[in-house]
Amino acid sequence: MEKGKVGIIGSGLIGRSWAMLFASVGYKVALFDVESRKIDEALKDIEDQVETLEKNRALRGNLTAKQQYQLVERSASMADCIEGAIHVQECVFENLELKQNVFLEMDKLADDKVVLCSSTSCFPPSSFTRDLKHRSQAIVGHPVNPPYYVPLVEVVPAP
Repeated sequence: MEKGKVGIIGSGLIGRSWAMLFASVGYKVALFDVESRKIDEALKDIEDQVETLEKNRALRGNLTAKQQYQLVERSASMADCIEGAIHVQECVFENLELKQNVFLEMDKLADDKVVLCSSTSCFPPSSFTRDLKHRSQAIVGHPVNPPYYVPLVEVVPAP
């Protein structure tokens, strides 16, 4: 049963981990990356990981590996990724200028209800949310490793 849509910006290790975590509990996940081949790699890796977890009886939640994998899909654009999402998780490289640019773009596409979240472990939210219209909806949500298993996330609101 789908609970809503979550957008993931960035399909590297952290983006994949967030995608798996949200899918494991029934959220539809839209995965976007500026390099489309990286999305292909991420989708294959997610499929392999959930199948292995299922074989080892280590899969989270009540959904099968196939059901979890089917909840994760490619987004052709950041706009498609964010449209209709209740939560958007930014997972790009730890580069402040890049994060500022991504958040400015997310802010343009966001509605007044979506949570805009960064996985950063280096920057305070004020450093990339300063000029956002939706600043009050922005947070840092940094997972404890491994995110798929550890039910702990550091949450820091934007001031």
